[in-house]
Formats: sequence, C-alpha cells, structure tokens
Amino acid sequence: MGIPANDPEQLPLGVFEGMPFLPVGERGRGNDGEAGDGEAALAVREPPVCGEWSFDLSDDAESRGGATFVDTAPQPASARAQPRENTLNAARRRTGAPEGAPAAPMPPAPPLRSLRTPVIQRAVTPPTPLPALAELKSIHEAHPGDVKTAIAFASALDKRGNIEGALSVLMRAIGAGADGVVLRCARATILSNRLRYDDAEAELKRAAKLRGDDPEVLLQQGILACRRAKWRDAVEPLAHVAKLSPQSGPAHFYLGEALNKLDRLKEALAAYERASDLEPGNWRALKGVGIVLDRMGRPADAAAFYRRARDAQSG
Repeated sequence: MGIPANDPEQLPLGVFEGMPFLPVGERGRGNDGEAGDGEAALAVREPPVCGEWSFDLSDDAESRGGATFVDTAPQPASARAQPRENTLNAARRRTGAPEGAPAAPMPPAPPLRSLRTPVIQRAVTPPTPLPALAELKSIHEAHPGDVKTAIAFASALDKRGNIEGALSVLMRAIGAGADGVVLRCARATILSNRLRYDDAEAELKRAAKLRGDDPEVLLQQGILACRRAKWRDAVEPLAHVAKLSPQSGPAHFYLGEALNKLDRLKEALAAYERASDLEPGNWRALKGVGIVLDRMGRPADAAAFYRRARDAQSG
C-alpha cells in the first residue's frame, strides 16, 4: 500500500515542512486505481539524511538530478521481469497519447531546500577597558613615589603582558621613597603569578626584613607556600593573618586549602566556610566546602555546595 503524501509519520512535528517532493513508484497500482498497470508516481517528502544539517544541499542538487532516494525494497520476480515498455505504455494510456508515441518527460523535481543550521547569535559582554597607559604613565612620572599610581600602572602593564615593565615601575617607586613593603609584595605577586617562585620568595624576604609582622607579607608568604605545595609552611602565616585581619577572604581560603591537604578536615571546613561567607562569588571556596563535606561522608550537603560553586562560576 502506498504512503500518502502528507503522512504525519513522515513529517513529525512539522520540522521538515517545505522539503521537496520526489517521485517514488508504487508497484502494481496506478493512479486510476487499476491494478497491474505498472508503476505510478506518488509525491513523498524526502526525509533528512544524517550529516546533511551542516552544509547547503542546494549546491549539490544539480549534480544529483534533483532525486536522491532510490527505492531499494525487494521486488517480486514478476515485477522485476516486466519489460520497461509496459510501464511506458501505461503512462501513454493515462495521458491519452497513441501507442508508440514518446512518453512525456517527468517534471523536474524542485530544487532542494537548504538545510543549513541557523546560527544562534549570543550576546557578548565587551571586556572592561583597561586604564589608558599614557594617562597612568604621565601620573606616575609626575609622582613616582605614589604607591596607588605605581601599583595601578604596574597592574595595567602586567595585564598587557609587559612583566618586566611592571616590575620596573614598582622598583622605580621604591627608589622614589614609597612604601617598600607594599611594593615588594606587589612585585612578589606578579612574579608568583608567572611561576617565578624563587624570585617571589626573594622579594618577600626583603619585605619581611622591613616589617616581618605585616599582614600583607604574611599573606603572600602563605599563598606562595601553597603554590609550592608546602602546606605545613603555609598554615602558620595564614592562621596569623586570619587572626590579625579576620575580614581577609584570601587568608581564610588559602588556610582552608592547606588544612585540607593536611587532613585537618574540621578546621579546613571552617576556613572554607568563612571564606565563602566573606566572598560569596568565590566559587573555589564553595567547591572547597563541598570537597571537605564529601571527605567527611556528607555527600548530600556536598552536592548543595557544588551546585552553588557551579552557579557562582557561571555567573
């Protein structure tokens, strides 16, 4: 039995609306309902072929002659043995053409419709413009001993990949009489971010000689120890900073990192939780809470913090 042209099974949910109609023969029945006349053309929509959604089929339609499907269903022996002339004569009888006259050609199939996948336009948030280097340079040259200007200028150079230029700006400010402790810590941060740990440690030693109990010096010492996986060395300076500056989110976070690595889970959990309270957007602190809870055998509580960490990271 033939397949109707508008069979809903051929067009689920209307997603192939507008697909071309191709000639597919129905054996043993003509359009007039008489059996045994041969093959008659029925309009059937062409379903999509796997892999055809990413390029334009209209460029290839001409080379394929419009029709792309070949009916390969098994045929009865009588149908396979039927001469081609019978099919042509049946077509002549339906059109009223005399016997032996050339059959009218089949109308060409309409051009294949492009199935190119539409491109979804996503809103892109423009990056925050960095401060104008010329302006920062001008202010720094006018006031080389100003700590805030020197750090801002060095940070702008660092973000642009000019590491040596950033370090030189900070050193020039130190030479101009600015606070060497703050600026040495700033140099250590830049060097540590570039994995130049030995140079960063040397800067922190110079800063410690000037003011060894400074919270910023202790914080940078603890962070550097964590990055070098010296977890025991990191605990003391970070714990000291957490007492001196209880509002320091980084101090609590890195303290949680060190304590977790040392299997001091209860203390690590408290440090991570404090860091996440101080900095709700710190997804690493939220993830740290989840990791410790997992290790403590509380997977349901851990999953809640993993979700919060995922949301904070994607937000």
